[in-house]
Amino acid sequence: METTEKTNNVERIGLRYGVLMTLALVGYFLLMKAFGLAEIVELRAFNLVILASFVLISIDRYKRLKGNHMPYLRGIGVGLLTSVIGVFLFSILLLVYITILDPSFMEAIKQNEPFGIHLTPLLVTVAILIEGIASGFIASFAIMQYYKVSHFVSPAEN
Repeated sequence: METTEKTNNVERIGLRYGVLMTLALVGYFLLMKAFGLAEIVELRAFNLVILASFVLISIDRYKRLKGNHMPYLRGIGVGLLTSVIGVFLFSILLLVYITILDPSFMEAIKQNEPFGIHLTPLLVTVAILIEGIASGFIASFAIMQYYKVSHFVSPAEN
């Protein structure tokens, strides 16, 4: 029963903050598009800040939910699940955008990216997925270095 409760909490937190991450990424993309900055590749770096923020929030939320006690791997799992859900939903929405809503944006990507001539909407989607999931894992791992608890008790603490 306790394992199911932990799993449900992990999944619920990952889903909640993953969807919120998607909304933030879409909002940032639309803001960049509105100001004519969507073709500037370097501004994508802010996506990492958004991703890491939501990973941090989800891990912190899980830790508070568990009374400030959290297994290390469970924390990485919460962060990774949050990023996978957020990045997956964002990549699907971007696929719809570049294939249906604004195919000219795909042409702009082809012109601005190295090897862009070889890109297809599916490759762009897969690249976003791989980049986002890898970034999510790295962010989760880095954040958990702060949240982990040492199990070593020095003789002076006894």
